[in-house]
Amino acid sequence: MLHHRRERAEQFILEELSLILQNEVADPRVAPLTVTAVSLTKDRRIAKIYVTAYSGEEDLQAGLAGLESAKGYLRSRLSELLAWRFTPELLFVPDRTWQKAARLEQLFQEIEREKAAREGHEQSPS
Repeated sequence: MLHHRRERAEQFILEELSLILQNEVADPRVAPLTVTAVSLTKDRRIAKIYVTAYSGEEDLQAGLAGLESAKGYLRSRLSELLAWRFTPELLFVPDRTWQKAARLEQLFQEIEREKAAREGHEQSPS
């Protein structure tokens, strides 16, 4: 599959899965989840679905369990929407990127505070 076609398919799956999770899946464990990305293999046999829960790790783990139990339903709904000869196997992967970014931001702020404290200390009269 050409790269741009795969990207379009990934975006379509991301949008449709987000809608299905929001409007059709009744399991409360998946409610706090957000689908952040989809990555298809070149042969479209496997779709890695990256999900996060901005409310914390506990909700993410519970949500992943909810997704696993709803996997059959999600795959059948995607089958109806994709109209491909086969529907990709869904692999749900936790996306902790935002947590890493928050940690980096915290480290940068600490560096700035230490730098400001050093500069203030150097400028004080002796």
